[in-house]
Amino acid sequence: MVQSSRMQKQYMTKQTYNVLAVDDEKFSLVLLQSCLRSENYNVITCDNALQAVKEFKTHDFDVILLDVMLGSIDGFEVRKLIREYDQKIPIIFLTSLLDDINSSLINRISEDQYSYYLNKSFQKKQLIEKIEHAVRVYREESDAARFYKQLNVDLLLAREVQQVLLPPWCSLNEHMLTTYLYEPRFRISGDSLDLVELGSGRYLLFLADIAGHGIQSALYMSAIQSFLKTLRLEMLEQAWLPNLILNRINQFFCNDLSGGSYMTCLVAIFDFPNRRLVFQSAGHPGLICCSQHEQRAYEIDMGDKGGIPIGWFAHTEYQEEDNVYYDLAPDDIILGYTDGLIDLKNEYEETVATPLLLNLLTSLMEKSIFLPLPYLLRSALDQIGYDVVSDDVCIVEVRTAPKNEDSLLQLINLTKGDVSRGVEHFGRFVEERTHNDELATRVELLLSEFINNVIEHECANRPSLRSGISVQVCLREPDSVHITVLDRELKNEHGGLQLAKDAAEIFEEQNQAMASSGRGLAIIRTISSNIMRKHYNGLNQTDFLIRSDRPWSTQG
Repeated sequence: MVQSSRMQKQYMTKQTYNVLAVDDEKFSLVLLQSCLRSENYNVITCDNALQAVKEFKTHDFDVILLDVMLGSIDGFEVRKLIREYDQKIPIIFLTSLLDDINSSLINRISEDQYSYYLNKSFQKKQLIEKIEHAVRVYREESDAARFYKQLNVDLLLAREVQQVLLPPWCSLNEHMLTTYLYEPRFRISGDSLDLVELGSGRYLLFLADIAGHGIQSALYMSAIQSFLKTLRLEMLEQAWLPNLILNRINQFFCNDLSGGSYMTCLVAIFDFPNRRLVFQSAGHPGLICCSQHEQRAYEIDMGDKGGIPIGWFAHTEYQEEDNVYYDLAPDDIILGYTDGLIDLKNEYEETVATPLLLNLLTSLMEKSIFLPLPYLLRSALDQIGYDVVSDDVCIVEVRTAPKNEDSLLQLINLTKGDVSRGVEHFGRFVEERTHNDELATRVELLLSEFINNVIEHECANRPSLRSGISVQVCLREPDSVHITVLDRELKNEHGGLQLAKDAAEIFEEQNQAMASSGRGLAIIRTISSNIMRKHYNGLNQTDFLIRSDRPWSTQG
């Protein structure tokens, strides 16, 4: 039997409550309707459990008044059914049962966070107060959940805006190769990074760390990035030095931005034709040189030079004598970072010491002259236990563009046209060096199948891939071609660190990918003598080895 006293909804200044009352005694239902008749309540009554569940699924309710004893099924079973559809709607149990000495009834009611208790001998005022309290908690929590859901959407949008403002994760031109790792502690970051071409083989590196975290720091970062793009037009007209750029940034920060924040930053200008580097730090960590010919990493000596952070004082003047000059060797790799890197902690609350940083970088230079040091370094620190993140992390490397007759390095944008042109370029390179058309065709086919497989199966879910992947083809005499493909993947959406995957996990992912990619991966397996897959904290490395039937020296 179902009785309804639901009133037509009206716009009222007072709160209106939609109530589902469930009891197998008609008297109890009449009593509840009478108590709530003159108030702002819309009440639907049910005298059996099945009809109650049906009504709940049909209408929207703010609260449920539920008898414990309902004949063949008790109120707790009804609650269980309701919780399959709504985990949080408040349920007020009404009962005349006496509890035992162990408070079993109350304990069972309290097993559910959003369940309440009221004895059936209640007074009208008690009933109304209990309903209003339960609904108020429910609505406040629902409003908070909606707010945080919208905030999460806004943060994701802010993150995408930040990604647009940042340069591509890997840049390659005739003068330099740059890569960076940008790791917000949360969804958005206060670290700022920009690479600006100044013409004639000169490039500006700007690296900064806005004080604080979250939205305010990210907004400062966005404003600074926009200002640098405006300032770039002025810098193209004359030979600016780091101190002049810092002065302009400080004026903008103090005069045009408000909020009382500040930032440490480093401005460096690379002059590749003249192999010169000049930089100045405004309270920021200095630069590290990874010298490949010396096989060691060391901090570039700044002496006592440098200035205070940007934004401390509007009248600060950064001086030319504080600029640091450094002669670049052809194989030097210059590494810059924000202090989030050295603030990483292990389980003993120890931070990353500079000697450890330099020791790791020295050992990593022996690994490969091509693989990006920011990702190798971050992954190595993670592996040895520095996985507690307390600040945003940004690491950037700048090196002279590699020039080697036996290897070709390209950054390929993941569009069908760019992939086709890039693959053909690699094919011509192999054919010209080896005079082996069949080998060149195999290289083209492997790269085409692999890169297009990445586009088809992964690009839709990995926006970071849109900035391209890095491919290197190396000829190794007497008879093999080694191909390395680097692509990025996003961190997990909760903002925490994603630890390096173990071999079993990687192989399982590869098997799943191969099972879903059909002809392409089957062809790749046939062409390649060996395939290896590694993961470096957001960077995937895939290596292929293709062997020729004949050594280069015997080919016409």
